[in-house]
Amino acid sequence: MIKNKITILGLSVLMLMGVTSCTEWLTIKPESQIILDEYWQTETDVQAVLAACYRGLTRDDNMNRMIVWGELRSDNVISGTDLETNTHNILTGNITSSNSYCSWSSFYTVINYCNTLLYYAPKVTERDNNFTQVHLQRVQAEALTLRALCYFYLVRTFHEVPYIVDPSIDNTQNYSQPKTSEDTIISHIIGDLKTAQKYAVTDFGQTNYNKGRVTLNTVNSLLADVYLWNQQYDLCAQTCDLVLADNSLKLVDAKNMFSQVFYVGNSTESIFELQFNQNVQYNNAVVNFYGYTDVKYGSLLAFPATLAYDPVAGTTGSYSPFNYKVSSSVIEGANDIRASDFYRVYGGDYFIFKYIGVQATQSLVAGVEPTYTYRNNTANWILYRLSDVMLMKAEALVELDGAANRSNALLLVNQTYLRSNPDADSLRISNYSTKGQMETLVLRERQRELLFEGKRWFDLVRLARREGSTSTLNTYVNTKSSGNSISLGAPVMDAMYMPIAKSELEANPKLIQNPYYQESSSITK
Repeated sequence: MIKNKITILGLSVLMLMGVTSCTEWLTIKPESQIILDEYWQTETDVQAVLAACYRGLTRDDNMNRMIVWGELRSDNVISGTDLETNTHNILTGNITSSNSYCSWSSFYTVINYCNTLLYYAPKVTERDNNFTQVHLQRVQAEALTLRALCYFYLVRTFHEVPYIVDPSIDNTQNYSQPKTSEDTIISHIIGDLKTAQKYAVTDFGQTNYNKGRVTLNTVNSLLADVYLWNQQYDLCAQTCDLVLADNSLKLVDAKNMFSQVFYVGNSTESIFELQFNQNVQYNNAVVNFYGYTDVKYGSLLAFPATLAYDPVAGTTGSYSPFNYKVSSSVIEGANDIRASDFYRVYGGDYFIFKYIGVQATQSLVAGVEPTYTYRNNTANWILYRLSDVMLMKAEALVELDGAANRSNALLLVNQTYLRSNPDADSLRISNYSTKGQMETLVLRERQRELLFEGKRWFDLVRLARREGSTSTLNTYVNTKSSGNSISLGAPVMDAMYMPIAKSELEANPKLIQNPYYQESSSITK
């Protein structure tokens, strides 16, 4: 629940245990219960709570939701083994307000950490002479960005949620608040990110901090994403340019892309990724949903009929982005390395390999599948990387329309496409001469590049919002229905969003259930 009783007067404050590395910085341990106003004395206290904001995002509840909210309803995944009930119900289109994934409390916990820091940190400048205004502003930039990220997840998932910026610090505050309109929340998010732009650090001086903490590139990547969602395409393209201008960001070459980006982590193309370490915080969400070294399959599988191209059998579904037939003479991704690196075909199933593998080694013998090596440690979770920003800009340029914009969009698509298709010819504008053709190309390339990274459902919702209809979204998602009468897509626009949890409605009388779930006879408040 938003409130319930996330009162920080009785919260165990989380303390730093060293600052020599990013994982050590995130190693936070509980101390005895402390009254907050007595706690905020030094910069170390501020940094401890900032660490709690980051650590909160890596908790299982939030990581599970990043995957479930961003992937489950899309055409990327189907049920694997041992799928628990709440996940199964979403996959089969049975979404009710009693589903545990309708709860938003774990995201509001992080929001409350950020709110608390933003409220108390300014007081520390009066108590600790070493905590200067510059230091304060840098910390505020990180907290504002993390809070904006949380609200952006909530808006994309629920459409409207209560917008709270006051910390829960005593029992006299009223946390029964109604939903805030999406326009208002997006406006606040943009405002916070524009403030963060002014003060965010550009370089912490060490790679794991630059990738694991909010930098100016993180701020701009999130802001570009928000502008794209909000159909502010000029601003999206301009903000993407701020990230693309950083010469320290480079796409990893095809040969090393999988191992460097998804196994080692914190690569040259990474912008912001949540840091995991089995000695601090294990990435249980990836293990449970995708698999791990001892059990090479998880509770989710890649969906073969619409997604997976089998490089051994040479077969593909009609909606597959791989081996996609543009014309009688043009085929996209016939030998795309992402089709073997990101998942594997085994025993008739399509197992997700991204995030749980080390490397897929291609065989020199035609028709022999790659050799797959699995990791025995835990994976970071990438929220933004360079190729994502490139394709955001490509999408924005296509929507701005015009021949020049479409040509520039294709140049961006070719950068990510040719990286994974090194022996292929460049995609040519003559084969994508209309806005519609370019739109579907960018959508396919985003799917190919960002498979299983928690992006696909939001990409499809963004498409539906742009078109003012769920028709195209449903053509992708309903391929998973396999002839069943139940639609797995969204019959109306309001159905793209999740219902508000029944427990939230019971705790907060000012909340009103989201419209589609009020009207559906099978789903009650």
